[in-house]
Amino acid sequence: MNIPVPAIVVHFHLASAALPKHARLRQAVVNAIEAGDLSAGAKVMGERELSEALGLSLGTTQKALGKLMDEGFLVRKQGHGTFVGSDRRPIAGTWHFRFVAPEGGPELPVFATITAREHISELGAWSSALGADPKGYVQVSRRLDVGGKFVCLSQMYLGATRFAKLLRIAEKRLADTNLKAILENEFSAPTLRSEGFATMVPLSLEDAAQLSISAGTFGMQLDIVGRSFGHVPITFQRVLVPPTRFALKLDFFAPQSGNSDSPGRHDPASKV
Repeated sequence: MNIPVPAIVVHFHLASAALPKHARLRQAVVNAIEAGDLSAGAKVMGERELSEALGLSLGTTQKALGKLMDEGFLVRKQGHGTFVGSDRRPIAGTWHFRFVAPEGGPELPVFATITAREHISELGAWSSALGADPKGYVQVSRRLDVGGKFVCLSQMYLGATRFAKLLRIAEKRLADTNLKAILENEFSAPTLRSEGFATMVPLSLEDAAQLSISAGTFGMQLDIVGRSFGHVPITFQRVLVPPTRFALKLDFFAPQSGNSDSPGRHDPASKV
């Protein structure tokens, strides 16, 4: 049975009009899935039918659906049609997105979608944290669904001299993946510790649109520096968390004095 047209149409019109049409359609389908309007295994209407319903060109629709299939949101079964994917797996071993219900219980599963990857030369908080890099920086932007309850945004920055290969790794390999595992396995750069700051900030129009909340709403901004061997900074990550009743789980260790290599100072369990 096909999904009713209004479910996708409604989410399409709610998605940010500032996005290109193919990105807007992709976002509409993702939002519909996360809202439960499109359930796992449900059949999605055909490309031509969807194009006509939304007033989009066939090419635009195909581009959006193709990306959704690459990301695992949709699965095409030869001779049967396109279906909402059910083979996605939550991120394993996340450090900074460990949310639980106020009453306790297991951590909510986290699913990550890459929204942008680019090489940048601009300077900012990331360059101050990582130091100067003559080849610029790699920026990886992600949208993280936390147990279907709410969404967080993440931008990770890395020095391009060492990590430019991240721009060439297939996007499907990075979706629903702990990027720290990629850095360790592909670049021999394990994250051994991290530290950062949390501040409350008014969310910009663009960020609020991605989080499906009103612009100007205050959210929590986490600025996190990840360090590898020799305490060398390898990542700067900015995370935005919307207002939520769910608790962010933290681990704290007593501050160490004197020897910076004493236990607890670079333990991977010392999560922000």
